[in-house]
Amino acid sequence: MINKNPILFVIILLFTFQNNKIFAQHLCAKSKIKSSIISLNKTDATKEQMDFMEKYDVVFHGLNLNVERSSTAISGCVKTIASSKVIALDTFMFQLHANLIIDSVIGHKNQKLTVIRQGDIALVLLDSVYTYNQLVQVQIFYHGTPPSGASAAIGNGFSNKASPTYSNQITWSLSQPYSAYEWWPCKQSLQDKIDSVFISVTTDTSNKVGSNGLLKSIIPMGNGKHQFNWETRYKMNYYLVAVTVGKYNEYIQYAKPKQSADSILIQHYIYNNPLAYSNNITSINATKSMVELFSDLYGLYPFYKEKYGHVMAPFSGGMEHQTMTSLGIFNFGIVAHELAHQWFGDNVTCATWKDIWLNEGFATYSEYLAAKYLTSASNTLSVITNMHNTAKKIDGSVFFTDTADVTRIFSSEITYNKGGSAVRVLHYLLGDSLFFEVCKSYQVQFANGNASTNDLRLLVNSLSGKNYDYFFNQWIYGLGYPNYALKWNQIGNQLYISIDQNNLQSANNLFQLSLPIVIKTANGDTTIYVQQGEAKTNYQFSLYNPVTSIALDPENWILKSAVVTKDATIGNDENLFSNENIAVYPNPSNGNVMVNTNKTEPVSIFVYNMLGKLCLTKESFKSGVLETSVLQKGIYLLVIKSKEGLVNNQKLVLN
Repeated sequence: MINKNPILFVIILLFTFQNNKIFAQHLCAKSKIKSSIISLNKTDATKEQMDFMEKYDVVFHGLNLNVERSSTAISGCVKTIASSKVIALDTFMFQLHANLIIDSVIGHKNQKLTVIRQGDIALVLLDSVYTYNQLVQVQIFYHGTPPSGASAAIGNGFSNKASPTYSNQITWSLSQPYSAYEWWPCKQSLQDKIDSVFISVTTDTSNKVGSNGLLKSIIPMGNGKHQFNWETRYKMNYYLVAVTVGKYNEYIQYAKPKQSADSILIQHYIYNNPLAYSNNITSINATKSMVELFSDLYGLYPFYKEKYGHVMAPFSGGMEHQTMTSLGIFNFGIVAHELAHQWFGDNVTCATWKDIWLNEGFATYSEYLAAKYLTSASNTLSVITNMHNTAKKIDGSVFFTDTADVTRIFSSEITYNKGGSAVRVLHYLLGDSLFFEVCKSYQVQFANGNASTNDLRLLVNSLSGKNYDYFFNQWIYGLGYPNYALKWNQIGNQLYISIDQNNLQSANNLFQLSLPIVIKTANGDTTIYVQQGEAKTNYQFSLYNPVTSIALDPENWILKSAVVTKDATIGNDENLFSNENIAVYPNPSNGNVMVNTNKTEPVSIFVYNMLGKLCLTKESFKSGVLETSVLQKGIYLLVIKSKEGLVNNQKLVLN
């Protein structure tokens, strides 16, 4: 090829096939020869391709497509504007499935650019060398039929099917996690959020097109076609770009969260079969209350200047496409889950797929919060019970490393339900006020960006002023969950409790939790909190009312298995030493107290508040003054442990 420019451009394309390696090399002559070599080794391809594509940052995508509800055939153009992140960018790489044919690529000077293509990867030889921060523009014209083979999280990247319930024929996209390239040319990088996206779809006039952002216009195109034009100006990840085409009726609502003076548009595209609306009206109408609730709990709906909505498509489940969720089914839980993703997943996206629990765990837990604040107690209990029970079905840690396995990424048992159970434990440890402060700060600090598990850990530690690394080590990086065997007995006015903890998946992992125990008597219930420092721990309390029953964590804060039994042998255990040998006085006290253990060897003393927090510890303590004046007024648990392992527990009241 000879360029009309008097300076000769020589392009040498070399493809070598050896050990599944493909080398693409081009040499450009402009006063001197410059070369770049891209090696695409099959085993290293993903990392190498992504490293090369990180040479630019996507600023804008403009999708101008032709799609019908009758098939997955697609054609059109995608305009990409990107900013160079290197000193000299002369090659532009993108991903597009081999099933789709590239007709041409046009540069910003309206010149047709040379494309080197191998499989799903395309290299464009740019019309000039772009310096750091300089904007690059390419328009990619293509057509074809996307692949099938269920490579996305739910089905294919681009699908066509008739609803088995309502008969509507629909064409829809679902790109998560790696399937956007199956239907449009893109860069599949979690870290590179697109600044703005315009989506135009030309289709039959009987169809509507659901997509991201605001519907700016519907333009007649002639020949029985019209064009839907959507625009979003919020940053968005590649897998959240969406197109859905079919026969729909539109239903409008407005949410009015107190955090905003303006109402928020809620735009539903429901199959035009009347039953689709009447069968789902309860869940559709609940969306408004959920937007207002989550705005209270997590901060104002992140995309309030545009909209939230649903568009129906015949697949099993839901997908949180930014500002317009695609839904296969309507029910209260799935509506809550996908809406919560607008905060956890869309506004703040997981930094890597290893961190996907940040998206799915918080969204799953949001199903519980929606049930708690908007439905009945029985329904709320059902939601949390199902979450815990599902989490117990298979082994594995919430954080994982095999991001090539789509099934593992979206494991219902681990990523969703154990992730949700872990979020509930964090809520329990932090308490309402601090937990929701963390949620809101997370949304602000990482807005329009990404966050990792470590980012959340640092945020929790910073806002709490405490070290919660143990929570992440146990519940996110660790295996299993605690199994408790609680035995109790009452002898006179003394209540004896023995707790054994074991973890079948990780014998060395002792879950360090303040355990809530509810003691039921004829005169009412009392809740105490005990801290386990060892796998087997004994406790003793003074209690003058006869105990009728004991429950361990009855509100299901903790993912666990628990067996509680009354055992007449408890209290005669040689590992407990009697209160008769221990003198703690004055008790109640308004200052320091005297402790006499009647033992010649020193003991260790631990003082816990009623939430199970360790407030005071004294090692090698002999009988004498215990300086409790440093503690605030309240009720405490005084634990005395001898060198031989004998334990005594006493109630301590400070006035």
